[in-house]
Order: sequence, then structure tokens, then C-alpha cells
Amino acid sequence: MHQNPGVGLVQQAAAIGASSAHISDDFAAALFPKSEIILSDRIVSHGRQYLKTIVQQIETEICVIAAKDYGLTHDIIIEIGNSDRGHCYPLLQNAGLLETKMLLDHVFTCSQRVELGARLLRKISQTDLESALIRHLDNEDRAIADAAMALLVAQSRDISAGAGSGSGAINAHIDNLPAEILFALVWPVVAAIQKLSSYDGSELTKAAEKLLGRHDEGAGTQSRAQRLAQLVDQQTDSENLHPLHDGLDLFLARLAKRSGLTVDQLILFTAEPNMMRFVLAMRAINLPAQQALSIFAVLEGGGKLLTPASYNEIDHRQAVALVKKWSSNALYQDALHQLKVHYAGLSEE
Repeated sequence: MHQNPGVGLVQQAAAIGASSAHISDDFAAALFPKSEIILSDRIVSHGRQYLKTIVQQIETEICVIAAKDYGLTHDIIIEIGNSDRGHCYPLLQNAGLLETKMLLDHVFTCSQRVELGARLLRKISQTDLESALIRHLDNEDRAIADAAMALLVAQSRDISAGAGSGSGAINAHIDNLPAEILFALVWPVVAAIQKLSSYDGSELTKAAEKLLGRHDEGAGTQSRAQRLAQLVDQQTDSENLHPLHDGLDLFLARLAKRSGLTVDQLILFTAEPNMMRFVLAMRAINLPAQQALSIFAVLEGGGKLLTPASYNEIDHRQAVALVKKWSSNALYQDALHQLKVHYAGLSEE
């Protein structure tokens, strides 16, 4: 039985008509950006692919757990679990369930992380990057060797996940998700699977709870890099702190440890104009000018050139004070900002 092509065209036209009501929202976001960060087409593409990949992994895991652990035999759910394409993403996107600030902040950070990785690979080969980490495997300190092996395993898992997604660049894996991000995605995915399958039994809920219960943030690449950074910094001085020496994950973890900032904050700083806050973070921990300039050149990939004079002119005490402020609790910082904005017009009274 052949479907009438006219029906499909009518459905598409109806969908387009409904979506066009939001053109002013899209246009306003493009015309009046609220941050100074330029969102390139590449970053947006990375973000979209990352979200699709993560949602697909979550829906697959839930369906597989429901079938294997709880005996669910529903045909559509079995198909979703065995499929190599995503099913839930369009539903979640159209319903606006992927637009929370927490989730989008995370997606942007992961997208910028991909961009940094690409910049680094223009300076050094993947083999040399791996060699930089492999050298720790022969460390006399067994804890360092074990931590390096754990990080290598995590990075290999990420690369395999990226290749499996077909993107070639987006190394998205559930294990790298913060617990709150996984929680925020799991339940909308469950609802989407239920809608797609018209199945409302308890197995999907049980599978989701099992997925959440077994999630270990310590298995994530960032957590393993932070563990290695803590151990390595007990033996290594700051002169060797460099992405070409450490690889991106370990470098960011070491810089985060020394500055008191988070890795996510540092990644965000690299997306800002001229990496100004990133430069201040390096100045705050007293990195020598030539070392800071070399790091800037590897990671920045454009913008105004940092010079020894402009770097050394940054007041160290002011840099330390600002970094300390940025490293304070994010909710506290947001509250201070909102209060400042809200009461700005009342300050003259």
C-alpha cells in the first residue's frame, strides 16, 4: 500500500507553519546576543551532534536494560535498543525539553572542548599526545601509573564513542556526564520512549533508575584527569605545565588544580574574546610570560596576539583576586550578578 505523497507534504507544511511562529525568537537571539562569545557554525554543529549522540546512548541503554534485566519484549522498544540511529531527539527538541540552562551550558563546554582538541591537533599528532600520557605508565609511583592508565582507558573509550556516532570529532559518552546532567536527560528520554512505543509499563522506569544508580562520575575522563593531576603535581613543577606536554585533559586538570577554578570554567574562558580570563588565570598562578604565551598560541587560534609586555603588565594581585572571585560558588556568583542588575536602578535613591 503506497502512501499518498500529498499527505506528507500537507504534514510538512503544517509543521513549518507552526515552527514559523518562533522566527522572532530565533531572529532576536541572533540580533541581540547576551554574551560576547561568538557562536560559530562549527560550535553549533558540535553541540547539536553531541546532544544527539548522548540522547541516543541514553535511549539505547534504557531499552537494553529494560529488555535484558526486566524481560521487556515490546517490539518497538527492542528496535530502539538495537538501532544505530536516534529516535527520541526530535521529540525532545520539538517539545523544548533540551533547552534548560544547565544542559546547554554543559553542551557548550563539551563543544568548546572539541574545538580545543582540534586546535591542539594542528600543533601535535594524536600519537605524540598519547605518548605524552604514556610516559606516566613507567612512573615508579604505582598510583601515578595506575591513574595514567585509567585516563588512557577513558580517552580510548571516548574516541571509540565518537567514531561510533559517525561524527568523527564528538567524543560523547554517558560516563562523562555529570550526575545532574544525566538525571536531567534520563527522564525526558523515558517519556519520549513511552510516547514512541505507546508502552507505559514499569520496566522503562526501573531501567532508568538502574542506569542512574550505576552511574559513576569517577569513571569520567575529567575525573580521571583530575586524579592524575593531583598525583603528578606532587612530583612535577609548573615549568612543564603545557598542553603539548600533558595533553589537553591533564593540562586543564593541572591548571584547574593550581588556580582553584574548574575545568569547565577554564574551557569557557578559552571561548571568550582573546581568552582574557584564561590569561588572568595563568598570571594568577605566576606562569612565566614565555610559557603563558606558548600556551595561548596553542589554544587560542586567533584574536589579538598576547605579548610578554602585555602579560607582565597584568597586576598579579589583581589577577589573584579576580580568579578567587570566579572560583567561588557558581550559584553565589549568579545571585550576586542578578541582584546587581535588579537593583542597579535603585542605587541612586
